[in-house]
Amino acid sequence: MQRVEYTHFMPFINNTFTARRAEAQVEMDLLQVSTKTSKRNNYFRENPFTLVFRCALKVILPQGLYNMATAGFEPMDIFITAVGADADGVIYHAVFD
Repeated sequence: MQRVEYTHFMPFINNTFTARRAEAQVEMDLLQVSTKTSKRNNYFRENPFTLVFRCALKVILPQGLYNMATAGFEPMDIFITAVGADADGVIYHAVFD
């Protein structure tokens, strides 16, 4: 499996992804890709980053691995966690440390 970096996701900001899991299939928009300060430790990735998604559904999905896909993006399993909500839906984060 190829190591994924934040630059892999940058072209897909504002795209709608389909998140699939055995019991669920929902649409969510990739809102943001944020880099984080490197921890400079052999146990963590050199360039950590976070993805922020929004799902318009007002249902909170269980945290876990979802197969994420959108046009031009090779589907991959991404671990997402609900972290809050706004007037437009539920916000999810995926952290790549």
